[in-house]
Amino acid sequence: MKILVNHIVFRRTYQGLFLLLMMVIPNFALSLITSYNSQIGLTFTNFESWGIIAINLIIFYLTYLWAKSEGLMTRFRLDLKDAKAIIWGFLTIFLMGVIGSNLMLLTHTTYHGELLRTLTTMPILPVAISMITTAFLQEILFRKWIFTWLAPYSKTAVLVSTGLFCLFHMPTNLAYLTLYIGMGLALSMVYQKRENLSASITLHVLWNLYTLGATILVMTNPM
Repeated sequence: MKILVNHIVFRRTYQGLFLLLMMVIPNFALSLITSYNSQIGLTFTNFESWGIIAINLIIFYLTYLWAKSEGLMTRFRLDLKDAKAIIWGFLTIFLMGVIGSNLMLLTHTTYHGELLRTLTTMPILPVAISMITTAFLQEILFRKWIFTWLAPYSKTAVLVSTGLFCLFHMPTNLAYLTLYIGMGLALSMVYQKRENLSASITLHVLWNLYTLGATILVMTNPM
């Protein structure tokens, strides 16, 4: 029994570290190129943009194959109940975003300032692909991995998943804290309710793309 427990702990630890590494690689590549361009005063070239897209697609595909082999993911599937849960989750995140936007009046901040800065130097397509890949990786880690580890304790899993998701995004003010707590809670509850990773991935991707679209709208139509 002790050997079995040690094996499970080792495997779960390995899975968590692998997923963290997969998240670090595309972010590191993006930071490296962005830093280089800022030093020489240039924006992203087509070669760099397609390079970012290629890195993200490779990471996405490799992680998908790995997750299937580790039993963390099966085929992608959604039904009507999943769709209803996704809509409920999206509205919950949107509501928390509205609350956070009112809190911005107290903190004198704007949402997604980093995304705004990124879009001034980087084309939309690689940003969108990066956000989709990020959502996919984070859902495997913060939902499937954590809920599998804490399988007998679903309520604890929701709290741990939400807390770690929020800490991972390092909110710097009350507005961001509200948004990421709401987002983490909605994603965790959708996963807990449906027990379907495809549902939480879809919700996360939709929210990220909504955020991207809203940010582009703000850039093209400044107040």
